[in-house]
Amino acid sequence: MPHQVHQRKFGRPAAPRKAMMRNLTLSVLRYERVKTTEAKAKEIRGFIDRMIGLGKEGTLAARRRATAFLYEPEIVEKLFADLAQRYPDRTSGFTRITHLGRRVGDSAPVMLIELMPGADETAAADAAAAEEARPRRRLRIPRRAKADAAETTDRGGRGAAPATKKTTRRKSTAGTA
Repeated sequence: MPHQVHQRKFGRPAAPRKAMMRNLTLSVLRYERVKTTEAKAKEIRGFIDRMIGLGKEGTLAARRRATAFLYEPEIVEKLFADLAQRYPDRTSGFTRITHLGRRVGDSAPVMLIELMPGADETAAADAAAAEEARPRRRLRIPRRAKADAAETTDRGGRGAAPATKKTTRRKSTAGTA
């Protein structure tokens, strides 16, 4: 009986499960936001925290461990150069999970897992929000009722009534003999 094994199996053997976690971690670090199922999003948080922790450590051994797990040198470089400086005072909790609803095919709960904004990004977002909060000048658009009234006066007061077809009376020839 395996005690204290706290991981989800996802109905896969160990090697495909590890490859799936590795690929999903790589995708989150590359795109910084990924849509996936709830179970996968919750399971991947630890892997992402571990990789960013290695980036913050910054040693050669940490770089080798990250390269052994991620397999892409560009993402490892981003991890050690960009992401390590983005979170200088944070030790964990680098991801945010947002519920998106349920998937159409199998009704599985879908989540958006994304990297948290850094300290400098938060200040830039606050400045952008303050800029948008300033009221903008609205352009004057003529009202529809005024436009319709203008059309009725242009047509001689008849309005937008459809034109009727005039019928002519025929003379009957039956009574003349």
